[in-house]
Amino acid sequence: MKWISPIVVLALGAAAILLPPPAEPQPDAVPGTVSPPLAICPTEEGGTRSSELDVVSTAAGSGRISIFSGGGSVGSTTFETGASGSVAVPVGGIAAVGEAAGLVEFPVSESAAASITRGNGLLSAELCSRIPDRQVVVGGGTTTEDRIFQINLMNPYSAGAVVDITAFSESGRESADTLRSIVVPARSSVMVDVGSLLPGRESLNLVVDVTAGSVVTSASLEANGDQATWRAAAPQEIWYAPLPVYAGSRELVIASATPSDVAFQVDVFGPDGLEEAALEGTVAAGGQEIVDLGSLSPAAIAVRVVATAPVGVFARLSGEGGIALATALDSSAAEWLMPGAGSSRTAGRLVLVNVGVEPAQVTVTELRDDSRSRVVELPPNAVVEVTLDEVPSHGVAVIADSQVIPMWVGQSANAIALSGGHPIQPEQ
Repeated sequence: MKWISPIVVLALGAAAILLPPPAEPQPDAVPGTVSPPLAICPTEEGGTRSSELDVVSTAAGSGRISIFSGGGSVGSTTFETGASGSVAVPVGGIAAVGEAAGLVEFPVSESAAASITRGNGLLSAELCSRIPDRQVVVGGGTTTEDRIFQINLMNPYSAGAVVDITAFSESGRESADTLRSIVVPARSSVMVDVGSLLPGRESLNLVVDVTAGSVVTSASLEANGDQATWRAAAPQEIWYAPLPVYAGSRELVIASATPSDVAFQVDVFGPDGLEEAALEGTVAAGGQEIVDLGSLSPAAIAVRVVATAPVGVFARLSGEGGIALATALDSSAAEWLMPGAGSSRTAGRLVLVNVGVEPAQVTVTELRDDSRSRVVELPPNAVVEVTLDEVPSHGVAVIADSQVIPMWVGQSANAIALSGGHPIQPEQ
């Protein structure tokens, strides 16, 4: 696939343009795959916090971002991905309505978006979701001490939706009637403050079932002055998570939605190549298992989780330098879009793993007005950490001659963000 050479054109009107929100996809179409291709993103604007939506694409073209809340679009703007195929759109220039959601209409299907939130020392990043799922899990929650754990139920479509949430903690299945039959009106988002409903829980796994309509779910956790945001995961049996060098804790959260125990193994890619079944364990029915990776190499590593039944997997970094959670990736690919990578205004890093048995040559392009490309050599089953330029980018494009998996990390003095990318699969 040919990539457009770099330049960015951002077309923002002097005032927000109010446009009608998108129609609900027809029953025989899958949301996110109809034309125009869509992504749904959590946003936050107000006080000391501000979000931007970073869009990257394989082609120059025009698109639109609408912020929806309270039953309709509260602001909308068009954008252009210029020769670099990338653009950053501040949400504050569209609508400042607190916690809400954004709908991104892409110029082409080979596109991706991420929501980046900054404010008062915090930094969070989340890849926007392309397709709503009927059942997802949200692992990694906690409501102890001063932690704030919330989930955002986002419905940009023209029909209302209904959601049931089942919560599991260290005490087992929780009884919380207020988490049942949650109505998410059309073109609205509903924030659920889990801490006010289930305070004092050390470990929380939420199973979200959409019983009517379409909803995209994301989560946020505030702790130690930082904030983590991450996507809910549709359960799968195999997951991958590259992890950077980090002075704090590196963990996996493996969350189940099944009524029986699930066995799993963790294969590790590291300095010594691939070690299969380096760690093994069991997730209790409906629960979650926290896997401490501290006993492994302090170098950048990647893990592959193989489970006997579908689970959700999340990577977690925590310590004095902040907190970050990212949904693991369920596939490998030769081409990736990494929206938001390099946008942290500090030197970000890209972690790459070669999951193949042959060496890989990887081209990493930081997308901005003066985009820069470099070539990285990856031995079989190896992991490498690439330091990105301190000049902010809107994202990164990864093109390899074999199957790889990337994750990016951004870090400031007391905050950290972690996010995956969107794979570009070859046309059949």
